[in-house]
Amino acid sequence: MSTQVLTVDSFQAVTFCLLGEQKEDYAIPIEQVREIRAVESITNIPNARSYVKGIMNLRGLIIPVIDVKEKLGLVSEGQTNSAKQRILVIEVNGIQTGLLVDEVDQVMRIQTKDLESAPQTVLESHNYIKGIAKLNQKLVVLIDVVKLLSDSSADLSQIMEGGKQ
Repeated sequence: MSTQVLTVDSFQAVTFCLLGEQKEDYAIPIEQVREIRAVESITNIPNARSYVKGIMNLRGLIIPVIDVKEKLGLVSEGQTNSAKQRILVIEVNGIQTGLLVDEVDQVMRIQTKDLESAPQTVLESHNYIKGIAKLNQKLVVLIDVVKLLSDSSADLSQIMEGGKQ
């Protein structure tokens, strides 16, 4: 029996921007993104963490919405154009969550050779970062959605359990 080694030269990712002091580019692997939606009605949840914007109804399914900028601790300078804001509906471990971002840019193929690991010593939120891609003179931060949501999962479970009563 021969063993085949599968090497991945590239992957597709949805790129998006977060606006703060400057425009920052981020990406999420496309296989985790179920859909991209315009921001519609988000219902606030009392006593939720500041990064939990609320819940939304997605074809009868109630899903939590997280503000990625706030979750990452980025400073908002009030530049957000709400008409361009989008919700990336992602699915991790069978659970759907909405990620609020300032602008969705494009779906792009990222070469694995262009991906470097995040500098662990300077980034407080390095746990959420899979790597940094160098693309056409700009840096794109690849987000690890599983880790981004893992420390929020207890908060989100509590919100969703409260909604079932």
